[in-house]
Amino acid sequence: MRPTNAGDEAALGRRIAERRRRLGMSQDALAARLGVSRQFIGALEAGRSLPSIRVAIRLARVLGTTVEALFDDDHPAVRWGDPDSPPRPGVRVRWASVDGDVVVFPLRDRRAGTLADGVVGPSGEPEPVQASRMAWAEKTVAIAGCDPALALLRDWLADSGAPVRVVELPWGSGAAVRALADGRVHVAGVHGRHFAALAQVRGEVEASGAASDSQASCDPLVRVHFARWEVGVAVQPGNPKGIRGLQDLARPDVRWVRRPAETAVAALYDAALSRDAGPVRWTPVAALDHIQAAEMIALGVADAGLTTSFAAHLYGLPFEAVEEHRFEWVLPLRRLSEPAMSALLDTLRTGAFRSQMETLWGYDVTRLGDVMEAEGGSL
Repeated sequence: MRPTNAGDEAALGRRIAERRRRLGMSQDALAARLGVSRQFIGALEAGRSLPSIRVAIRLARVLGTTVEALFDDDHPAVRWGDPDSPPRPGVRVRWASVDGDVVVFPLRDRRAGTLADGVVGPSGEPEPVQASRMAWAEKTVAIAGCDPALALLRDWLADSGAPVRVVELPWGSGAAVRALADGRVHVAGVHGRHFAALAQVRGEVEASGAASDSQASCDPLVRVHFARWEVGVAVQPGNPKGIRGLQDLARPDVRWVRRPAETAVAALYDAALSRDAGPVRWTPVAALDHIQAAEMIALGVADAGLTTSFAAHLYGLPFEAVEEHRFEWVLPLRRLSEPAMSALLDTLRTGAFRSQMETLWGYDVTRLGDVMEAEGGSL
């Protein structure tokens, strides 16, 4: 545990100084908390002195870490989790421990004002809001997926005092699978045609080299059933343009809600376009999730769009189902035995949580929490 040479002492000093600065603590404040002099803290951080065991234990506690982490130079790597939203000073973040790395996710869109673990500092590095937030990484399951009920799960866990929390990332199915293959999330939430694409995504990730450090990229996978719901065409109240469905996708007087590439909804649009040679009038910006798609129609930004029955009902929009999709979690088999994931699956199977899910319009949660072998084998 104790450094044995000058290089180790200097590394220990750098780690102490880095953690102190991340907490916004001065040398004087740290010295006061420990009952030592500021000069001693300066000597520690400069690598000219070593703490006693008693001081080391207190130092680790004040800095929100462990003695082993302070003295071990093999500390976890910190990775940025959202390639579409680069770190900027002032961005609030949450984090999760994924395969030994701390992965940091920005809080944006509807989640921007929710509880944060840290904030990106002037140097571009995430800094904890309080020392106690550092411990949340090990208790967190990062789930990428577009089902709005993931927010319900997040709130349920917080309200019930469960020993696990969820960071939900409202990404489309393709982006979620890619993040899983890259080792940035624990779970990919998918629906529609993306089960068949697992092997293809694996090939793309391996070809890019992104999977070289990701254990998840070659693990056997399992599926956890979450819910069934319908995807279909929603239109403005009263359907003033008499839209019949996807057969009107190329009508020049109809503006459709654009969705990002690699989403299940974009795949449905593409399938319909293959039967129609005309251009489509898309909204200038893409809706990031099903609720935003319905919102754009309700606000008159679009005349029609593909979304879920739940989102259409939320805004009182006429809705015509096109397909029934199962929204399921894809994850490596080995993660089922991890404490946080085990606690999460126990929550899914409780009657109380199921009752909450059943209140969501159009949701079939008959098989909520069922674990099955993944189609497509490994990523």
